[in-house]
Amino acid sequence: MSEELPDSARLIESYRPADTRPELWRLTVGELLLRNAGRYPDRPALQMVGEAGLESVSWGELAHRARGAARQLLQRLEPGDAVGVWGANSIAWVVAEYASALAGTILVPLNTSLADAEVSDQLTRADVRVVLAAEDHRGRSLLERARKLAADLPREPAVLPLQDWETAEDPGGRLPVVSPDAPFLIQYTSGTTGRPKGAVLSHFSCVNTARFGMDRQRTGAEREVMCSLLPLHHVGASVCAVLVTASTADTLVTAAGFDVDRLLDLIEATGATILGVVPTMVTDLLAHPGLKSRDLSTLRVVMGGGASVSPALIRDFQQALDVQFTVGYGQSESPMACSSDVDDSDEDKALTLGRPSPHREARITSISTGGVAAVDEPGELWIRSPLNMLGYHEMPEQTESVLDKDAWLHTGDLCSMDGRGVITFHGRLREVVIRGGENVYPREVEEVLAAHPAVAVVAVLGLPDPRLGETVAACVQLNPGSTVDAQALEAFAAERLASFKVPRAWRFVAEFPLTGSGKIRRTELRRAFASAQHA
Repeated sequence: MSEELPDSARLIESYRPADTRPELWRLTVGELLLRNAGRYPDRPALQMVGEAGLESVSWGELAHRARGAARQLLQRLEPGDAVGVWGANSIAWVVAEYASALAGTILVPLNTSLADAEVSDQLTRADVRVVLAAEDHRGRSLLERARKLAADLPREPAVLPLQDWETAEDPGGRLPVVSPDAPFLIQYTSGTTGRPKGAVLSHFSCVNTARFGMDRQRTGAEREVMCSLLPLHHVGASVCAVLVTASTADTLVTAAGFDVDRLLDLIEATGATILGVVPTMVTDLLAHPGLKSRDLSTLRVVMGGGASVSPALIRDFQQALDVQFTVGYGQSESPMACSSDVDDSDEDKALTLGRPSPHREARITSISTGGVAAVDEPGELWIRSPLNMLGYHEMPEQTESVLDKDAWLHTGDLCSMDGRGVITFHGRLREVVIRGGENVYPREVEEVLAAHPAVAVVAVLGLPDPRLGETVAACVQLNPGSTVDAQALEAFAAERLASFKVPRAWRFVAEFPLTGSGKIRRTELRRAFASAQHA
């Protein structure tokens, strides 16, 4: 359970000190793997759907494969060099992640949805020396694309088939001593606003982030089995799934891509106790006609995050699956920084980010004064922690703009903190809609609209307006079988919000355009509004 503040210690300003009671582990990711292999060599570490059905790899076998792959990497690289991995979720991907850790090289996950120019940019900026790429991804060969792109780079990296690293031969030899403070991962941000930046995360940060993340998800089962179909190229899976299960020597279940039937099959076949999702998956699961006929009795906790989800939808989901829902918040710069608890209210789970994780100090900084904001006053969320990123790779100016001299990470997220120390998200600072001089916080409007029984997911944004500067717009995805029009939603909002906050432009969508990490691509929503206006 997360730490509660006693009534006598209710906050009088939006600052919460770090909970430093849990001991921090001075371990590398490779040491964590080898420790698990020594203690639980036969326990399943990874289960994944392959050509032969459900494949299982034990901790002992995973360590053996990773050692062999690490020694092969070191025949081409030195510790500190960068290794790119480009492919959908696979056993080979996880082996490559651990191999890079054991070799002391730096993992650079590449989003499978990136265009060629974006991949070339990230390979160049991270100075990737080896690329492990999948043969096939949705009918296209990432391996062939990578080879063509590599040939045009200033410093051509070696490009090798990712699948060959699933069972790489072990050439023998010593592995280097790696410091827990050494870089483990360069995670490029989603790039929804501006050019993606490479957040550098240490072994120390990732191991402890994962450990504290599992502490808030544990179900009490003898062995936890976490099912997550989130893509491994995002920190929400490479750290918050792979290393979360490693922190307790438990089992990760995954697959290449999200499909409701495949997910339900995996939960049944593996006896999954924990499920990692984004909000769109929640909606798809509830809408699935065969949901009630499935045996999901082992499932106890569902961890979600991202877009605004109504308390009613969370209650329906908890009742339909007989589970407890929790919500996590983080950035590439500070993964799993906050989360709710299984015994929090449905409203807290739906409308807040929960409380800061251990060893994370949090404050809300007033936009008007620059000091600590009053309780419940929206401002920028700052986080100070030894688990924050080391900085942006080869971008000192951008690093200094978000990591100040006192080690506070300026998240760029507009949040508030209540007297309990619970944090509520109001949107990105850049996403604040300024309508006729009045500030409109998208999250506030989203929470109101999400309370409508017909609404499943909603995103609010600002559109250019020649007179007001900006006008408020809303994109809405409805619950299955529900109907409502813009006029009704506008009236619903007008009863609960000041008139200047009520959306005046509306779009209804079957699904939202998402980044690989499940974030809504608001730039695409703006383009859709613009196209409709000019049609």
